Amino acid sequence: MYVPPFKDRLDAGFKLAQAVKLPPNAVVFAIPRGGVPVGYALSKTYRVPFDIVVVRKLYIPWEPEAGFGAITPDGQVILNPKFEGYIPPETVAQVSKEVLNEVLRRNEVYRGGAPYKPLNGKIAVVVDDGFASGYTAIAAYQFLKRLNPDAIIAVAPVCPRDTKELLKQYFDEVYCLIESNQYPFAVASFYEDFHDMSDEEVLSYIKDLKREGLLWFEQ
Repeated sequence: MYVPPFKDRLDAGFKLAQAVKLPPNAVVFAIPRGGVPVGYALSKTYRVPFDIVVVRKLYIPWEPEAGFGAITPDGQVILNPKFEGYIPPETVAQVSKEVLNEVLRRNEVYRGGAPYKPLNGKIAVVVDDGFASGYTAIAAYQFLKRLNPDAIIAVAPVCPRDTKELLKQYFDEVYCLIESNQYPFAVASFYEDFHDMSDEEVLSYIKDLKREGLLWFEQ
């Protein structure tokens, strides 16, 4: 009987923290919602600042679990070229507008709408519970590079091998604890508990990190 390697996202985060070494000038940027417990574990383990990069998948209306790209907090649309000509421009515009509204809501709820601070002299660490197509992570990269970090790395508990190769075209370093060749690939299949997280759960992690003075956007 198959037993997933991770109990839940927090378990995956601490296992990831044991395998990857973060430098002291790292700033963890978790992709919400699922990346938050993973990033929390890294921040707690290495005592480095934590922030949330509110990027989000652009979903295909007739197949909502699938995405055709992602959008950044300032509205930059990153499209997966595989879907070029497949998604009508008016659908791209409509979905982008709807998803950006949710991105802005999350930025307000999770970060109090705080502006993103310059990252000069820092290494930005983009974290999620898994990289699937990789385009949400690429959106995070495109957004964070404008803040001038010394480097941007991507880490996750799991990803497909071809997604890792794609991300290496952008990031200075990419690390996945488990690299999968299985298709179709589903991040959820690597977790015993992969429930949809609530705002309240995200805020509980933020509250704990705030108590320890580890929130980058409040420093």
